[in-house]
Amino acid sequence: MQKEEPTGDNHHRYPLTIEQFRERIRPCNDVMEQTVHIGGSRERVAYIYYCDGLIDSQMYHLGLLPTLEKWRETPETPLSPEGSQAGHPSRIFVPLDACDHEHIYARLFAGSVIVTFSDEEGFYECNIANQPARSPEESSMELSLKGPRDGFVEQLSVNIALVRKRLRTPNLHIEYHKIGTDTQTEIAILHMADQAPPGLVDEVRRRIHSLHIPSLNGAGELEERLADRPLALFPLLDYVGRPDFVMQSLMKGRFAILVDGSPAALIGPGNLLLLIKSPEDTHLPFYYVSLERLLRLLGLLLSLFLPGFWVALSSYNTDQVPFTLLATVTISRIGLPLSATMEMFLMLTLFEVFREAGVRLPRPVGQTVSVVGGLIIGDAAIRAGMTSPTMLVVAAVSAVSTFTLVNQSLAGSVSLFRIVILILSSILGMFGFFVGMFGLLLYMCSLESFGQPYMQPIAPLRIKDTISSLLQKPWKLGSNGRRRS
Repeated sequence: MQKEEPTGDNHHRYPLTIEQFRERIRPCNDVMEQTVHIGGSRERVAYIYYCDGLIDSQMYHLGLLPTLEKWRETPETPLSPEGSQAGHPSRIFVPLDACDHEHIYARLFAGSVIVTFSDEEGFYECNIANQPARSPEESSMELSLKGPRDGFVEQLSVNIALVRKRLRTPNLHIEYHKIGTDTQTEIAILHMADQAPPGLVDEVRRRIHSLHIPSLNGAGELEERLADRPLALFPLLDYVGRPDFVMQSLMKGRFAILVDGSPAALIGPGNLLLLIKSPEDTHLPFYYVSLERLLRLLGLLLSLFLPGFWVALSSYNTDQVPFTLLATVTISRIGLPLSATMEMFLMLTLFEVFREAGVRLPRPVGQTVSVVGGLIIGDAAIRAGMTSPTMLVVAAVSAVSTFTLVNQSLAGSVSLFRIVILILSSILGMFGFFVGMFGLLLYMCSLESFGQPYMQPIAPLRIKDTISSLLQKPWKLGSNGRRRS
């Protein structure tokens, strides 16, 4: 048996033989082998290989096999792929490059039928793939009130079709790439040729081509590998499951990446204001959308800074608290064994535990358990003398504000930095609070997503673009009938 020696371009020095092919797939018990004898002046045998569960069984038994049976009736037909007879199998079989070993295996496990013949060398494929898949349904990440309810699924071709049916123009360019020497995960880059800057698309291609990894586990891993900073603590790409929002992003000059096996799309370049937008914004009145965006921004600020601000104010700078409020807080803390800092840590940890439990529980009860359950346990903690009502209210407001965030990766980053700011505030008081706040602001301003500032248009400040990003314009005031958002 010849040893397979790969060259630099995934090709091997020697063509793959049937013995090598059989030896390689022998441990794969899901690969089926079927032998078809073709009559004539000499014995001819066709060896058929396919992966069970990945092909269309009806097409295989009613289409492919009858073709070989008809060919048996005319044994004079040559086996070479140059045959021109209507019933010749070369009409449905495509020859494969025998020196590209991995491509042959990849086609087999992608759902193609691989055929070899006893009296000639070479491999042929017939693509009758029918991989397990589900139909498009409403995305579980973004609820739809007035917008479309078709969401991305795990099949790449279906996801591309969901975007293509919304953008029926040749300006929508789609490029296919494969990542992972073992998984051969197929991805697609989508961009509008007349909207996306050429340098942006070239940079995306360069980063994808630089990935030399054995496997790609999904869009989440690809998001981290394509990021400008591998250790960035904020999401630099948006992650959505609705094709209508992908279409809107493409029309604004961004790109989208679809990964086979992931029911969501990556959208870039990302920035903070993009992450607080909802796919439902386009389908709601402009005044309501503007209010909701301001509320999301307020929720982001409250969830980040409220716990640290209150601990610094109530523990170190009590002279800045109104006397009546200070008296109420002081009375409520009489007899409590924990400090204000420990109380806040306890309450925030409690709400984070309930939020994680709500994610693992069935969806109808998950949100209820995470919020109501935390309040019930918090009330029990007050009655048990472990915390004060004021701390429970502050922690609850901070936890509920996190639910206003659309992007769950951003919500995780907020939870992390909330603890950091709380620690600084508990050590240095109001000075530590402002150190944490300005440090976070400087860190976010230093981030970039594919060369674009993460805080644009706030930093660098462009007042007109900032207002357009925060406030939704009516349709008639947008350029060419499109809203600017």
